[in-house]
Amino acid sequence: MAGIFQFFTSLLAKIAAFAQWLLAVVTRIFKDLWNMFTDVFCWAFDSILGMAAAALNAIDIPFNPSTYYAMIPPETANILGLIKLPQAISIIVAALVIRFILQTIPFVRWGS
Repeated sequence: MAGIFQFFTSLLAKIAAFAQWLLAVVTRIFKDLWNMFTDVFCWAFDSILGMAAAALNAIDIPFNPSTYYAMIPPETANILGLIKLPQAISIIVAALVIRFILQTIPFVRWGS
C-alpha cells in the first residue's frame, strides 16, 4: 500500500514540477512579447523623431550670433563690455535653462 502512495506522490510532484515549468515558460513568453511590443512603439517614436530632425535640418536658417555681434560698432561693443552685458545675458540664459529643466520634472512646478 505504501508503494502506491509513493507512486502517486511522485506522480503529483512531477505534475506540479511540470506545471511550474509551464508557468515559468508562459511568464517568460509574456514578458518577451511585452518587451517586443513596447520596443515597436519606441522604434516608431524614434523613427518619427528622426524624420522630424531631418526635416528641421533641411531648413537652412543661417543664424550665427557672431556675425551680428561683428556688425556692432566698436564703441558700442566697448560700452556693452564695460556694463557687463554679455555676463548678464549669460546669467539670464542660465536661469531660463534651469527653469525649463525644473518644469520638465513632475511635481516640481516652482515659480509657475
